[in-house]
Amino acid sequence: MDKKILQEKQLELAAQLIVPVNGTGYEVSEGDLIFTFDIQYAEDSGFVAVDVLSWPDQSVGIFTQVYEITVAYEPGYFAFREGPLLLQALEELCVTHKFIPDLLIVDGHGTAHPRRLGVASWLGIMAKVPTIGVAKDPLLKKAYSVENGKGSRAEIYDDKTLIGYVLRTQEEVKPVYVSSGHQISQIAAVKTIFALAGNYRIIEPIRRADQFARRFSKGEWCAGWSNQVPKF
Repeated sequence: MDKKILQEKQLELAAQLIVPVNGTGYEVSEGDLIFTFDIQYAEDSGFVAVDVLSWPDQSVGIFTQVYEITVAYEPGYFAFREGPLLLQALEELCVTHKFIPDLLIVDGHGTAHPRRLGVASWLGIMAKVPTIGVAKDPLLKKAYSVENGKGSRAEIYDDKTLIGYVLRTQEEVKPVYVSSGHQISQIAAVKTIFALAGNYRIIEPIRRADQFARRFSKGEWCAGWSNQVPKF
């Protein structure tokens, strides 16, 4: 698809974003169902894993499914390639197992995107569910300075607008980039993600989803729902 059309679609969707001001909007509470997504690619297939957690730390299960990729990769427009696969997984999980998610977490960007529409924002808008993006690398070419201590964070601004946070989840490791996807404030997003940090740079729900998606793509795990989640 023409990049100009993709950009117009991004801007149109970004206009629908809801990013509450600090102190308002969704905030996670005990018993909320948190869906965390990761995906691995192999040829024309996307192997999706969805980790389901009952806040704050009760594992509910894991859902895995494979979907055909129908959109070519275009740098800066990743949401149009990956988003539909994540949405299919979300809809299938909710329909077949009657789950109602309170929050979605995506291994990717939310508003910390040149046009404010990373894959987390795309999914949040389409699903109409509060969403957070957590990415390993920044999209905006800016200099970020954050202290070395665990929990240290720094604001990410673009055109004087707060669009996310740089967060150090472990002492003296590379930070991650956290931003609101939809219907959650930037400060609530970064606090939620830090609360999910374990012993590694990547938060535990994303690590689990990543591990299952990788094994699923290699034929080491089957498609479907399992509430028996082994530790790999």
